[in-house]
Amino acid sequence: MLTALANDGVRLPPSLLRLSEPPQGIPAIEPTVANDLLRILETSVAAYTGGRRARVEGYRVGGKTGTVRKIGQQGYTTDAYRSVFAGIAPISDPRIVTVVMIDHPKAGEFYGGAVAAPVFSSVTGNALRLLDVPPDHEAE
Repeated sequence: MLTALANDGVRLPPSLLRLSEPPQGIPAIEPTVANDLLRILETSVAAYTGGRRARVEGYRVGGKTGTVRKIGQQGYTTDAYRSVFAGIAPISDPRIVTVVMIDHPKAGEFYGGAVAAPVFSSVTGNALRLLDVPPDHEAE
């Protein structure tokens, strides 16, 4: 879903390899809707939100946090979680979609914004620099 948003509403097949030719995409949603959703996802990493720890200095990023209670033998547990952050960077010209899932975090925090978002920030920031993607946001 995030790949389609990052590609003006066109769904591309996933690939872990650099392809010699761009894959054929399938239109999934209108480009204007995809761009509106990118702007909404960007607001979810603003300074006052749960996703603020996903921010990458120098880049506009957007994404969504998630916290899931795990299932035990008697239904949903009250002490075991999966913490998730899925995001796109940079918002101005998307190059990377990253999904971070931490299974059963143990450091006392378990919300996606507290556990998975900082991992997204670190991994995505390093990847953007390795790919030589120019910053699209002034440092604060």
